[in-house]
Amino acid sequence: MERLQAALQKARAQREATPFYSGRNRNARGAPLPSSRRRASLVDDVWQGLPEMEVCMDVWQLHRLFAYKGGADAAPFDLLRTKLLRMVREQGWKRIAILSANADAGKSTTVANLALSFARQQDIRGVCIDFDLRRPSMARLLGQHLQTNMGQVIREEVPLDAHMRRLGMNMAFAMNDLPVSQPAELLQSKRTEELISDIERRYSSDVVLFDMPPMMVADDAHGFLRWVDAALIVVEAEKTPLKQIDILERQVADLTNVAGIVLNKCNYSDEYTGSYHDYY
Repeated sequence: MERLQAALQKARAQREATPFYSGRNRNARGAPLPSSRRRASLVDDVWQGLPEMEVCMDVWQLHRLFAYKGGADAAPFDLLRTKLLRMVREQGWKRIAILSANADAGKSTTVANLALSFARQQDIRGVCIDFDLRRPSMARLLGQHLQTNMGQVIREEVPLDAHMRRLGMNMAFAMNDLPVSQPAELLQSKRTEELISDIERRYSSDVVLFDMPPMMVADDAHGFLRWVDAALIVVEAEKTPLKQIDILERQVADLTNVAGIVLNKCNYSDEYTGSYHDYY
């Protein structure tokens, strides 16, 4: 009898040591979980392991990051999110670059608000990466203090999961503390494309947003756009010339799909667009 009990205990220990039969991969009745549920559990663990982002509401308000809380101020970004999500699902896109012709068009503010809007869409997992390596601003806008940057991650000097910050369990940010040396060469390297593929696989992301440097001031985005599925173009109302918008759209279209053009810093609405504040 003692030998039988010892044999049963040994067999039980061997079963529990096997990943397929471990308690973590079994349901309440003891049956193995479907592979999709096991995969989801593993992805949840990966997300849980990311450092959590500090929520700085005062800083976000100061930098006009309204999309985190919803409401009338967030409505334009929520509409942009919904339109972009429809295209992502219909076209099978995942990697979306956001860029402008020149600096100061409000591109990074648009990207940050779009990411915060996606963060409120709980059934969507997203990653937002600051690839404006010459003039990074995402960390400043979000009030985050970093000791590492994406250049170190691409060069494999810093682990990705130690560098990224998560907001909740469905939006992660990869930002920069300082400008990165040789940004164009880094963004065009095979290591960057491999890193993006690894991010998509590891974090099971539905959409990856890239804050890119302006197209008409450097070649960084020109070389990088071959890695993305589509690009959003941000233009500054009453500042970006129509001729420049036309040139930029044609340049982007030669490299990837154009998802649309975002008119930023528009101080008025007309009878056709209406006002979000009249509704909320």
